[in-house]
Amino acid sequence: MAALTKHLLSEIDAMSGRRFIITSNTASGANVFHVTREAYPSIDEMWVYAHNFGASDVQVSFMWGMTSMPTTSATDIAHGVDITIPFKSGRALIFDGVLMPHSLSAAAYADVSSSISIDGFVNRIT
Repeated sequence: MAALTKHLLSEIDAMSGRRFIITSNTASGANVFHVTREAYPSIDEMWVYAHNFGASDVQVSFMWGMTSMPTTSATDIAHGVDITIPFKSGRALIFDGVLMPHSLSAAAYADVSSSISIDGFVNRIT
């Protein structure tokens, strides 16, 4: 029978639970915000939120299910999405339970650096 446990996104957990700030504005330097465990057969159900605390709307590119960083935009990889997050819009749900298998990562970059924060959790299914 499968077991389910709740965890912070891995890179947020490494920072003692603080919000993760996206500082990169290129795909090749995207900020990794979650890495799944290497243990097979675990799967992480990702719930990710973002908040724009900048002075204008910001386009954010989210990439997931990666084994390495792409050199092009998020829309050029198999699992990527570009989202515009309006300023002063509050905390917005980005991923609503997207499944990511073991040994993969999720990253993001924005067209304006240091204006977007990410938080969230995973339900780890083992």
